[in-house]
Amino acid sequence: MKLRILTTVLVTSLSLIQPSVGIGQKRKRSKQTKPAIERWYLFSSPDGDFTLSFPQKPTLKDVGAGPLTDVRELEFITPEGMRFSANFHDIGGNPNAIESNRWMPQLEQVLSDFDRSQGLRVVQMHRVTPNTVEAEVWQPVTETNSTINYLRRSIIRRARVYTLACGWLVNEKPVDNSAVCRRFFDSMRLTSNSNHSSHSRRKK
Repeated sequence: MKLRILTTVLVTSLSLIQPSVGIGQKRKRSKQTKPAIERWYLFSSPDGDFTLSFPQKPTLKDVGAGPLTDVRELEFITPEGMRFSANFHDIGGNPNAIESNRWMPQLEQVLSDFDRSQGLRVVQMHRVTPNTVEAEVWQPVTETNSTINYLRRSIIRRARVYTLACGWLVNEKPVDNSAVCRRFFDSMRLTSNSNHSSHSRRKK
């Protein structure tokens, strides 16, 4: 189970990396204008297991196969180049088991090692709660010769993994522990209404 959970997190991390390629350089000279956040859109999960607020309505899409189900992703990018995303998928097993609701003790080190092996610079990584790990990373985008900065929060609950990310697609623009990202992360509400039998299975 631990190996399976680890694989899930790494797949999720990789899916976060891919959408940013090709955007960083394009927005390199964008003005450092704060994104409009006065009115936020409340997204409700199609499976009834969470709600999450975005500055505006996000796009929901499948981004690839996970260990058990397809990885579904929500994404919204502001005109100024700030990206908000969340992806989620199931890992199987008993939703009530400890390992389905709590990260393994060494996860921070494993994730840090993996991120660095992919060329990312890890600024910090820490455990927020037993089932939540948060990190700040700088990611080089070789295709555009740029580097982007974002915060990432990985959550496991009832045999489902959620990964939130928030940061700039603007070259070398720091997140600086953005209050906007905190608002995004803290808006997530996990509910008890989840029906795992309705979760999307991997497409054949």
